[in-house]
Amino acid sequence: MFQVVTALTPIFLLILLGWVFKQKDFPGTSFWPAAEKITYYVFFPALLFINTYRAPFADIEVLPITLAIVLTISIVTVLMLFVRPWLSLSGPAFSSLYQGSLRLNTYVGISAAFVLFGDQGLILSAMVIAVLVPLTNLFSVCIVSRYGINGFKGWTSLSSALLCNPLILACLLGIAANLLNVPLEFGLMEFMVIMSQASLGLGLMSVGAGLVFQGMMSSVWTVGVASTIKLAILPLLAALMGWMMGVDATSRYVIVIFASLPCGPAAYILARQLGGDHKLIAEIITIQTIAAFITMPVLLRFVHL
Repeated sequence: MFQVVTALTPIFLLILLGWVFKQKDFPGTSFWPAAEKITYYVFFPALLFINTYRAPFADIEVLPITLAIVLTISIVTVLMLFVRPWLSLSGPAFSSLYQGSLRLNTYVGISAAFVLFGDQGLILSAMVIAVLVPLTNLFSVCIVSRYGINGFKGWTSLSSALLCNPLILACLLGIAANLLNVPLEFGLMEFMVIMSQASLGLGLMSVGAGLVFQGMMSSVWTVGVASTIKLAILPLLAALMGWMMGVDATSRYVIVIFASLPCGPAAYILARQLGGDHKLIAEIITIQTIAAFITMPVLLRFVHL
């Protein structure tokens, strides 16, 4: 337990630092939206690309990892859709409950995997993200489009949104370049590595700057349900699916790391764009980010190697 807490402490300290800076209006109000944008569209995709590009896929159990992730997300999605008629929630509120139960903060996950496992953690993170990010984006866009106030805008719009997602695109390009043995010459490799190094610190501080504490008592039940599913049920189910699929211990641990992550800010952006309950998802993100400091060490100790 102590090792896990020690590994996760700097991650949550960076989140706290971002929140403190935002409260002190340092370095300025306009900085944080710009920092989040450049991290999301440039630095973090560079990190995903370079790690999928360098990943030794021949040594990774790609199929068992993929099956474990797909089964975990699919089971929870089916169960949530099944119980929806018995929930006293509007369509937009249900869409935010769904996002808060499944989506993840990739900045925190890749930082935790790197601290715990070094370069191997980054490689496995890239593999997990290559499956998890497209899958959760696909399901989330479908659910919010179906139940949000804006209505479903068609499969063409959905496909375009998914293919233009910078995280998905970076993973696909990195995997393609890896499998095709595309050389990164003339300093291009070093350029990508330097860009990727800016992603973790800036990304984590941006998470802290985005925390919202106003009106936290208005949706206690919904926030509690989403947090219980996301921070407890989902990671335990992921551990079970990983074990059933025969995933090796280290890869299974990384899968659980990502399954136990708090909901990420991308869910808020999607809710605003497609008509979900963006105020509710902001509350879910804030509570889960704080609660994860307790739940992640407990869960990771429970499924220790």
